[in-house]
Amino acid sequence: MCQAESLAIVPGTIPIASIVADSAEATGLKWAAPAGGGKVLQVVSGTYSTQTVIASTSYTDTGLSLSITPTLATSKVLVLITQNSGASRGVDDIGWYTKLLRGATDLQELDNNLGNGDDGHWPNCFTYLDSPATTSSTTYKTQGKCSTTANSASAFYQFSSYASTIVLMEIGA
Repeated sequence: MCQAESLAIVPGTIPIASIVADSAEATGLKWAAPAGGGKVLQVVSGTYSTQTVIASTSYTDTGLSLSITPTLATSKVLVLITQNSGASRGVDDIGWYTKLLRGATDLQELDNNLGNGDDGHWPNCFTYLDSPATTSSTTYKTQGKCSTTANSASAFYQFSSYASTIVLMEIGA
């Protein structure tokens, strides 16, 4: 025969935990601490609006950069970038490339191309989950280059001083 027990719940006395199945326990259940990962530990953001023109086939800083100092070496950093970019070349096709770096380490590259001697611009968008494995200040930035410099080709960023944005979010492991 089952007998009901009353249970008094006093505010502030219930630990933040969950009930999990555990065959080693007599009742088959026990309290467990909640999972620790996935918490946003800090957010930093910045904008940059100075127009930068790059007339080179070598990667050059675009001016957009931001630093974060992770609180834990096990944290990840979610990088979110929307950067105004484009290219111009009087004739023929033009291509330009933009890459995301952590310090001097390449993380991701975007390849943009325009045809028929067009000029154009649009946002480059980066979403990258990084594992920097450090508690030291860490800088993320973008660099750009042209596919050619013939016929006055150039790539540009923050065209007409339209702002580019960068957001860095430290995510707890």
